[in-house]
Amino acid sequence: MSVFKTPPLGTGIHGEGSTFSTLYGLLLWDIIYMDGIADVFRNPYQSCPLDLHTDCFYENRRATIEARLELLQEASTETLQALLADTWCSQEGKASTLVNWERFSSLQQAQSLVACLGGPFLSGLVRRMAGDYRHCRGGLPDLVVWNTDNNSCKLVEVKGPSDRLSQKQMIWLDELQKLGAEVEVCHVTDVGARGKRLS
Repeated sequence: MSVFKTPPLGTGIHGEGSTFSTLYGLLLWDIIYMDGIADVFRNPYQSCPLDLHTDCFYENRRATIEARLELLQEASTETLQALLADTWCSQEGKASTLVNWERFSSLQQAQSLVACLGGPFLSGLVRRMAGDYRHCRGGLPDLVVWNTDNNSCKLVEVKGPSDRLSQKQMIWLDELQKLGAEVEVCHVTDVGARGKRLS
């Protein structure tokens, strides 16, 4: 990843899908774990509602999800960062299928990423994941690199010499590009024992 961690892209995470599922969980935590939905929490130790991986998840929360998507779509950077902070400060460390609390080094790092991704992108990402998380959790890019100085961000899929993009990866790259993200496929070429070259 160090090849990308130079200006203009100075911060990066190699997290594959967990970077995006963590953002999804943080931005929708109160809705994902909301009360009042029948038979989705049977004990207090569950790390997700029982309908998370089903088509019912969105339908059971349609109104609240749509309201959050609208909020994200129009949100300022300050609002996005405040949403993250509310969840992070009140829920940090709690077991969650979606949120990897170690994915970001700090709340501030997560906030810097959402500032670069922006509300319209995050709204589109959350919509897709909320609608069909079971099929959307795979295929997301390996790397996210960004620079808060110019609000630039790039999503990078890394492929080895014999690797090819899977159908899920191609679908996600196309979807992310439609949402306005800069995406790239980085081909790693084996040059022997001395190291690897990026092309």
